[in-house]
Amino acid sequence: MFDRKFAISSFPQILAVAPTTIYLALVATLIGFIAAVLAVIVRERKIKILDPIVATLVSFIRGTPIIVQMYVVYYGLPQLLYALKELGFNTNPNGLPAIVIAIAAYSLNAAANISESIRSAYHSVDPRQYEAAISVGMRPSRALTRIVVPQLVANFIPNFSNLFLDLIKDTALVYNIGIVEIMAKANIISSIGFKYIETYLDALVIYIIICWIFAKLFQIGEIIVRHRVFHTQEII
Repeated sequence: MFDRKFAISSFPQILAVAPTTIYLALVATLIGFIAAVLAVIVRERKIKILDPIVATLVSFIRGTPIIVQMYVVYYGLPQLLYALKELGFNTNPNGLPAIVIAIAAYSLNAAANISESIRSAYHSVDPRQYEAAISVGMRPSRALTRIVVPQLVANFIPNFSNLFLDLIKDTALVYNIGIVEIMAKANIISSIGFKYIETYLDALVIYIIICWIFAKLFQIGEIIVRHRVFHTQEII
């Protein structure tokens, strides 16, 4: 039978580790976004050698489960550091923190998905607008920042919001490598009291609250950006 008192008493304990989940998602998204921008530049400019390598990596990451990627990084990163140490580099493959491994794995996943979202948003902007701006004497850099980028950002935010929310939910897997976040804490508490439905419902509610807050923030951001895009186009 459902133990309401146990669920209520467990809720604050699980909520206490929510910052770990949010921190992991935010840091991985930030690093992934920077890597994604670089990947987009490489692919859009068709840089030799790098373009097919980046395209292959993006395809591999987007085509495999994130838990597989996490295990590959978990077991592969220390071996890579050991190989670099053998070559004379000052690296320490021993005692690598689990949070570093998780951030590395989730950053790679975010980079692949965000790069494709940026490319999709970029190609959704009508190139004739840029060409028209250049033809009337506007500098290329100004045409890019005043016409292309604002529309790109407005088109990018909805997809980015979905990717970020998915990443928050995917952090539930990091308990497999020893990081205590929302799902791990729920498992720990439930194994002590053998009351699984109570703690899992607590975790469910916490995930819903976190995702709802970030979804609203992205929604507000999209409204602000689209308003500015419309206002800018009126001025131009």
